[in-house]
Amino acid sequence: MRIFVAVELPADVRKKIGELIDQLKSAGATVKWVEEQNLHLTLKFIGEVADKEIDRWLGSIEEKVGGTGAFEIKLEGMGTFPEGKQPRVVWVGVSQGQDKLENLARWLDEKEFVSHATIGRIKTHKGVDKLVERVRSFKSSEFGVVRIDKILVMKSTLTPKGPVYEKIKDVIL
Repeated sequence: MRIFVAVELPADVRKKIGELIDQLKSAGATVKWVEEQNLHLTLKFIGEVADKEIDRWLGSIEEKVGGTGAFEIKLEGMGTFPEGKQPRVVWVGVSQGQDKLENLARWLDEKEFVSHATIGRIKTHKGVDKLVERVRSFKSSEFGVVRIDKILVMKSTLTPKGPVYEKIKDVIL
């Protein structure tokens, strides 16, 4: 089973990001955009875990971050990874509460963590210059404040149409 730990984004924030994605699509770049219902902040990608190991992982995650306390983040700004002429990812950033997300990620053993929500993965470099220009024009966009009182352990099933996510467990902070 392929699993990851994430922060769920509320419907109103996902809708704002979805509207932005619709505007970015007109740049004509070849991008696999994240579907609105799948938008989230990944704290740790765990990967393939044997079914018999799931309970151990769930217990470990709850032990590390359960009860650490709720907090708020502000989703604001956007960009690409890496910056420059050959980006591979389009993202929405976190401008407030980033330190709290980084602490959660560190508790989950994520070494290199940059608070962001991936909104698209660039497949080819056709139309990328126009896309990057458009991304820069939305660099200071605000998407909302999110209260984080739980994290989710999610199962990801890859399909030809894209990933299908299923919640396995809520971990209350």
